[in-house]
Amino acid sequence: MSTTGSRVWVVGPSGAGKSTVARALAEARGLPHYELDAMFWAPGWQRRPEADFLADVAALDRTDGWIADGQYDAAHPLLEELADTVVWVDPPRGATTARLLRRTVRRLRTREELWNGNRERLGSALQLVLWAHREFPAVRRANTDLFARMQARSVPCLRLRTPQDIRELLSKERA
Repeated sequence: MSTTGSRVWVVGPSGAGKSTVARALAEARGLPHYELDAMFWAPGWQRRPEADFLADVAALDRTDGWIADGQYDAAHPLLEELADTVVWVDPPRGATTARLLRRTVRRLRTREELWNGNRERLGSALQLVLWAHREFPAVRRANTDLFARMQARSVPCLRLRTPQDIRELLSKERA
């Protein structure tokens, strides 16, 4: 039996595994997966106009169900209203930094396309790793506050701290 609703927002710091968990949830539930990064970034690493980005996020309301992942402050108010479940992927800081470093090296080596034709570039990739490591405590505080607001509205909130937590959730979702 499913643990999550049909409009699931997956949050967490950069490198936590949000997209991996969201893709697996979407596959298990037969729901579409939306990466906020793909909605936010235009070709050439240009930020899309905020109004366009938020319109795309708001359009999720016109669908029957979805799994969305991302941690964009501007989208929080919309997603807080739309989501019927919040999943926080929250491994320790060292694990997210190590995962982010491995992922970045792989993407630089393979020239993997990310969103809208964008690929990692050495300078910006290194800045992202440093930023993510430095901002980890702020993201944790923001998600603690998010959980408090959502739980006050009786929205189910699941916090996944370990790989075992993730396996258990996915096992329940597939059942």
